[in-house]
Amino acid sequence: MSGRYHHRGNRNKNSNQTLSSVARETAISLPADSPVLAIFRAAALKLNDRQDRHERLVKLSRDITIESKRIIFLLHSAITKESQEKTLKEADERFQKLIKGPIRSIGLELENSPAYLHSRAVTAGFQEYIEARTLYSLMATKQIITFPEVVKEFSYTIQSEDGEERTVVTMLPEIDYMLGLTDLTGELMRKAINSISSGDSDECFQACQVVRDMYTGFLGITGNRLLGKKLSVTRANVAKVEMAVYALRVRGGEAPPTLLLPAAPSEWEGPTSTGNFSDDEGYY
Repeated sequence: MSGRYHHRGNRNKNSNQTLSSVARETAISLPADSPVLAIFRAAALKLNDRQDRHERLVKLSRDITIESKRIIFLLHSAITKESQEKTLKEADERFQKLIKGPIRSIGLELENSPAYLHSRAVTAGFQEYIEARTLYSLMATKQIITFPEVVKEFSYTIQSEDGEERTVVTMLPEIDYMLGLTDLTGELMRKAINSISSGDSDECFQACQVVRDMYTGFLGITGNRLLGKKLSVTRANVAKVEMAVYALRVRGGEAPPTLLLPAAPSEWEGPTSTGNFSDDEGYY
């Protein structure tokens, strides 16, 4: 009986020796010039450098995401053809700032490190950029910018302090380009529905056809989990655009053509000092 209790006491005593405590005692007992400690110090420096680089890339990706969303909102604000030219010019200038700013910084950060090691840190920014960039190219040239064309925009010539030039390319994974295209279908769906309210039915039909063609192309791509998840959203966007076109085709014939045209700017009623305003807090 006493032996059993003695055994339990020894077991409780030995259980206090955890792996971390043993490792700590061993590390303290090692001399300062131990090669083992030198290996772990070098590994700690590499891990800290990797974590710092990851945080910088996340911040750059966040800046790209925010600015790309603002460009998308800017492109949607172009209702008339006159305003579209001005909007496209402003959007192009903001794209150039992104390319020469945070996107270039990402390429410099990943110049001497494995790019795919930090791909998750920048994937959100790249997807949002591709969504905005492809929407811009559709509005400007009626064509979707290709993957090689985007990669060409991400190529930079850097001149070092000693005068030597080198080429730095910001790595854009193919999957980020494809995921950005799937998000483009949502923007085309919104643009198609907005074009109906502005009276541009032809643009609605064109956007519908582009969304359908893109979805048909995505059906032939399999094997990627993220792309498979976004295909359901793409299919929903196709259905919404098709319903809008269906309503325009069927119900549009019941109304005079003049009702489907946008109102002239002179006919818009602006706020006056004698007008009756609503008490709604959403009015500005």
